[in-house]
Amino acid sequence: MRMIFNVKEAAAALIFVMFSLTACDDRRLGVIEGNITDAEGQLLVLEHLSDGAPRLVDTLRLTADGKFRFTPEVETGPDFFSLRLGNQSVSLVIDTLLNPVKVTADGKNLTTSYQVADAANQELRDAVQQGNRLRGQIVGVNQTFNQGGMSRQQARDSILSLVNSYKQHVLATYIYANPASPASYYLLFETVSGLVIFDANSPQDLRAFGAVATSWRFNYPTSPRNSVLEKMTIRGQALRRAEAARAQRADSLAASVQVETRSFPELNLPNADDHPTSLTSVVEQGGVVLLDFTAYYLPYSPAHNMALGKLYEKYAGKLKIYQVCLDYDEHFWKTSADNVPWTTVRDRDAIYDAQGRIQYAPSALTYNVGTLPTTFIIDAKGELKTRVEVDDAKLEADLTKIMR
Repeated sequence: MRMIFNVKEAAAALIFVMFSLTACDDRRLGVIEGNITDAEGQLLVLEHLSDGAPRLVDTLRLTADGKFRFTPEVETGPDFFSLRLGNQSVSLVIDTLLNPVKVTADGKNLTTSYQVADAANQELRDAVQQGNRLRGQIVGVNQTFNQGGMSRQQARDSILSLVNSYKQHVLATYIYANPASPASYYLLFETVSGLVIFDANSPQDLRAFGAVATSWRFNYPTSPRNSVLEKMTIRGQALRRAEAARAQRADSLAASVQVETRSFPELNLPNADDHPTSLTSVVEQGGVVLLDFTAYYLPYSPAHNMALGKLYEKYAGKLKIYQVCLDYDEHFWKTSADNVPWTTVRDRDAIYDAQGRIQYAPSALTYNVGTLPTTFIIDAKGELKTRVEVDDAKLEADLTKIMR
């Protein structure tokens, strides 16, 4: 049987197949490629930087020529990634046009040697390296303090001054100069030596979040990162309004009643739901209160919390606990806080060294706490009675005397 070849039908079929293949893969794929020298045999890791923890995307074992190429799926709008080599990493952005990102670096000094060709990544690199310089300055201050070269207060003031200068530079150079830039978004969520540089709960910082949120919504309307910015801005505004309302109620109350004096310094710190919770509010519930300074990440914490739990159970209804946590990792603290039945708060103004060790916390300074755990007993009359350091057995004995 003779077959007749129809050119028009064949062409139509080919177009259909090509269209079908294209329609089946509508992903946005970017390119991150380049060359890293002096890293033969090392594992290069590509991670996606979202609003949570970095997510593994791909890995590649570098060969002698150091060449690499990744083609990650990219969100709409600018999207952030990290190249990690051992304990070194660099942050990169793929723009809305999916222009290839080309990176060259020396594997021995990845974070300081890497070069990028495009303007967006050059700006991001410069911004990150300024943060790295601040990190080095903070380490220097902590070393001077640890060697006895300055007092705790001097170290605190020096670090706060460095952070404030850096923050003002970031605002003027990046965020307010070009709020739509990837660098501006990245810097809003930057932490340096455990310090959160921009806090949406701060009225001053809320302006920066609002500027970037407005600009990103206009320039990248379909970016999933808009929802992150908007949630933080809305939450910050809500907390600001709530704080204003609380202040107004406090002023009204102060005008109508005589203010009581307390025998203990006041603390007012955020709980795991980010609601400010005062020590007074717990004391006013009645009963005896344990004011406990601790950190959940330290090895002793499980045993200490278990001892507190037994006391809390033993004196159910008669004992309250206001636990001040000085943890570096806020997410870890919040997860741990879900497992305790008492009031737990965190000092957000604490300062840590590069290893996450506590160096300074206003709440601890208020009570002259230099050792963790340290627990104070406030009796049913609101009188500060006893201080116990690192001795759960003594705490139980002292509490038993007061509970009689």
